[in-house]
Amino acid sequence: MTEFGTNPQSDPEDTSPPSTEAAGTMNSSQKLYLRVSCQHIDDLLEGVEEILQSASSKSPFPRYVVDLSPAQIRVIEDYIRRLRTQLVRTLAWQHIDIPAPTIPASRAITTRTTFVDIALDELRPSTMRGSGSVAPEVALELTGVVRELRALSEGLSTYIYQGQNSNLKVRFDHLESAGHEVQLLRTVEEIASRHGMVEFRPRLDGLISRLEDNNFEVALFGRVSSGKSSLLNRLLGHDLLPVGINPITAVPTRLQYGPAVKAVVTFGTGSAHEVSIQEFADLVSERGNPGNQKNVARAMIQVPSERLSEGIVLVDTPGLGSLAKRGAAETLAYLPSCDLALVLVDAGSTLNEEDVGTLRIIEEAGIPSLVLLSKSDLLSEKDLEHAISYIQEQLKRELHRDIAVHAVSAMPASAGLLDRFFQQELLPRFQQARRLRDESVSRKAELLRQALISTLRSRLGRHERHDSRNTDDLSKLEVDLRDISGRVGVLAASLDRQVNELRGSADSILSRVADEATSSLRQTKQNRLESMYLSEMLHTAVSNQIDPLTTAAREVGKDAISRLKSVAKDLGRADVPDEKDLDSLLRDMPRFEIAALPADIDMGIWAAFGTSIMRTQIRKKLHHATYRLLKQELEDYSHVLWQWMRQFSQRLELLISSYADGYRAEIQELSGHSSAESDINKMKQDLELLQQWTDSYRDPKEIAQQIGA
Repeated sequence: MTEFGTNPQSDPEDTSPPSTEAAGTMNSSQKLYLRVSCQHIDDLLEGVEEILQSASSKSPFPRYVVDLSPAQIRVIEDYIRRLRTQLVRTLAWQHIDIPAPTIPASRAITTRTTFVDIALDELRPSTMRGSGSVAPEVALELTGVVRELRALSEGLSTYIYQGQNSNLKVRFDHLESAGHEVQLLRTVEEIASRHGMVEFRPRLDGLISRLEDNNFEVALFGRVSSGKSSLLNRLLGHDLLPVGINPITAVPTRLQYGPAVKAVVTFGTGSAHEVSIQEFADLVSERGNPGNQKNVARAMIQVPSERLSEGIVLVDTPGLGSLAKRGAAETLAYLPSCDLALVLVDAGSTLNEEDVGTLRIIEEAGIPSLVLLSKSDLLSEKDLEHAISYIQEQLKRELHRDIAVHAVSAMPASAGLLDRFFQQELLPRFQQARRLRDESVSRKAELLRQALISTLRSRLGRHERHDSRNTDDLSKLEVDLRDISGRVGVLAASLDRQVNELRGSADSILSRVADEATSSLRQTKQNRLESMYLSEMLHTAVSNQIDPLTTAAREVGKDAISRLKSVAKDLGRADVPDEKDLDSLLRDMPRFEIAALPADIDMGIWAAFGTSIMRTQIRKKLHHATYRLLKQELEDYSHVLWQWMRQFSQRLELLISSYADGYRAEIQELSGHSSAESDINKMKQDLELLQQWTDSYRDPKEIAQQIGA
């Protein structure tokens, strides 16, 4: 080996050309070779350190048998330290800078978690069958195992992707600036992170998301030409919605706050496009888009209106009772998303059966409602008072309850009526809704606090007593959790299959419609099927096709929640999921729409023939008139429904795992499997802080000072 300070050219075996560098200095290629070699040596030393660290590793799959004593390990570590010091000196001898690191740790970890996901994918029952058949009961539990592992892997990836704690900190700060009380959630997050309790993060994220959803949806319902669009335009101070006697299409139109006017339309294929206000008006009006032939699924306008900046979202619904009966169906399907219903009644007409029916349906959906007497400027003050009194009495008689009636008008001269209604009714209700939302989150945050207290007590108890619960009982609970995860995992595949069946169901749907149409003609003794009636039968047939899908989704979710509650009870935990959380996952399911109405079917002389022949003729006429269109619509709808189902499955899995992970972690603690090491004294201080936290006294700094933290 060449000694430091000697001339490399004196090596008799060196046949390289004479160096142009200064004496004692390597050329650039030699320096690169020296640096790379030193770096490789350091990599090898890092591998030695990994071997030494395996003695204290928590890995369930240790690679090495550590046959070295602690004293020997310390000596080896000293040698490694000396070697590294000498490597640095070697590079300094040739004035070689040590390169700065270029690979972000987060990227390296994410890459490895990606390979973890690939490995988990290879464990799925469908993949494992390549090694032999998998028994059904084993397949279900194996699916649960994969789901459990994948949930943790995805949690790690999400945490890295969001920038570790920074994402939650920014969200906490934003909520506090908006006036929300989030100090308990912030404290729970800090304590859970400090002691490695990652199982609490999904529920923390869910509670924060609930607070961030600050919207209060107010939907306007009414007959065609009742003045909904005109009223909304006047309320917001912008002429954005089309006004006229034609009904809008079967698309509830959302108006929400934005820094500038912006219109976005989403089509049945799932693609969303920003459009001009004029294009928007054409797409949501019956005149510009008759029968919703362009298959508009959702429509939204952002408006820089102060009346929306409070979080109020206004929704212009399709006109009930219009010729666009599918508009009525879409309006009713929208109801689960509604927080308050405003039913418009023309001041110039009386309350009719349609208005009462609308209010009855809204009431059955559990939505509070108000009646607005539109175009009130047409009546004198005396007549207006009489009209309001009469409608209130009629509503009391028909619905057996009191419903407030307010006079409003879209005319500038009567703007005070609309302003007064907004200040007296909408703002207070929005503020109340926000209070109720905050109270709901506070209740769940309190349950989270209790769960964290329970986990801390369990860890401290194990540390002090060195005991554990019955292993068989805990194993049974763990199997229950695995079975829950497995059933939720199997649901996703089942929903996929049902959506695929829907995609190719045009023939079977037309057959069912032909059966129903034949039966109807026989009963009514008519020989003509109207276009609107056929359209309703088609939509009913499609709905019946997807009913098992939604039923399966709901039943699996309800069963999972029920079984989670049972596990929580056995563990003595108060934090349990709510079925209302499941309902919120199902509320945005897309509805089927067919772009054009089928033509009337006139049976003519075929009406005189037998049932079998009549059915065959109806089937032929339906196939000729609607098959290609129905097939394409089912293709488009299946694609949108598949996307929604994937989202639903993921959200359901997140809901279930956000509780199951916490239960699983406690089972591991009670079983004696060690978790991340924590400072016992700090754990005791954190436990005392959480125990002293009350609704009337929430300053963690003062509590910490009291307990000597």
